[in-house]
Amino acid sequence: KLNDKVGAKTILSYLYVSPNNKRKIMLLTDPEVESSLLISSDEGATYQKYRLNFYILSLLFHPEQEDWILA
Repeated sequence: KLNDKVGAKTILSYLYVSPNNKRKIMLLTDPEVESSLLISSDEGATYQKYRLNFYILSLLFHPEQEDWILA
């Protein structure tokens, strides 16, 4: 269950899957509630949460560099 992995009160805005590595997933939370980025390298089995002190409206994985994010 996703709520158990990201938190029951987390509101997700966007879900991204890396074009180079389908196991890498990035979730962006609703910035009006909590501005955070969640990244999984194991197809969503676990997530690392990064709290942000700024708003991100959208993100993209870099088309060639697996570990780069474009905002």
